Amino acid sequence: MKRCLLITALVALPLFVTSSVVAQEDTPVFGKVTTNKKTALKAAPNAHAAAAATVDANTDLRWVMGDRKGKYVRVMVPKGPSGWVLEANVNKIAEADLASIALEGSAQPCVSPKTLNACTTTKPTGCSSAGSAHGLVNQLKRTVPPQQTPTTLTFDTFSQLQSAAVELVDQGVDIPPAERDKIKSIETTEGTVGEGSRVRLVAFLSNGKPHANSGESVNCNLKSEANNDVHISVTETKSGSEFEGIVVEMIPQDRRANWTSNKIDTLRGKVLLIEGGLFYDNLHFANGDERNPIGGQPKRFSLWEIHPVISVKVCKKIKVSQCDPDRASDWKAF
Repeated sequence: MKRCLLITALVALPLFVTSSVVAQEDTPVFGKVTTNKKTALKAAPNAHAAAAATVDANTDLRWVMGDRKGKYVRVMVPKGPSGWVLEANVNKIAEADLASIALEGSAQPCVSPKTLNACTTTKPTGCSSAGSAHGLVNQLKRTVPPQQTPTTLTFDTFSQLQSAAVELVDQGVDIPPAERDKIKSIETTEGTVGEGSRVRLVAFLSNGKPHANSGESVNCNLKSEANNDVHISVTETKSGSEFEGIVVEMIPQDRRANWTSNKIDTLRGKVLLIEGGLFYDNLHFANGDERNPIGGQPKRFSLWEIHPVISVKVCKKIKVSQCDPDRASDWKAF
């Protein structure tokens, strides 16, 4: 089933910054533009693209990563759709300050001794302060969902969740802790789910390679795979593009010995049943348009993740149609 994506991505070609080399896990930054006339918000940077919305004159828009392509700049309506508008139809108020991007992978550890045990036991919110927006994000990434029957989601569910979350709490920005309650209960085709729900998904590894993050605030900026989340891109079809998929992550706390990026990669081509907690990665920007990718953002159409992953099962059969999530005999543990 074709997913209707709210977010349209674009090439990271900053208008005023000469370098477009941006790390793969940085937080997006925004400039600001204001429309000088009523203008179409295009789904792609060309005159023939469909209009996702019409924006009135004198409307403030976020200028995403300072990006432009041809005659268009990439913008976003706060808590609304994103796309492209003609550069001639906006006045630039503030440039995107790409120099301000702080890469977590280059930050120094914030715990002593520099061990995962010390991080886990003394830093429940990682390198961020308790009560802060980022501190809560770190806490949620480590939170194992409650013991209950998981809700089986589809990739279309993740599209529905993305649309709802953008409208409720936005994307690419910090979310005040009290605001996160808005995404705990979202109506979808598969039922009511939200952040913290125990869910499962039938999926394949995408064409991207599983890898450990290089150091994140959630894990006290410690280095090495053993101390970091393993980032896995999964898709609805065998070896699909990362842009068509979502991300699931295995956290280092109590991770099974065989849950390494190299061993996970051996599951390529197999039907997987992935179970864990539902998490909204609001500190990034959806990046699902392969023809117009956003530099510095993970490739995926939805910011919703299964994070942490608590179970991975491999179907004993070859075809997805033969693998029933509710039939235990179809699966073996990874």
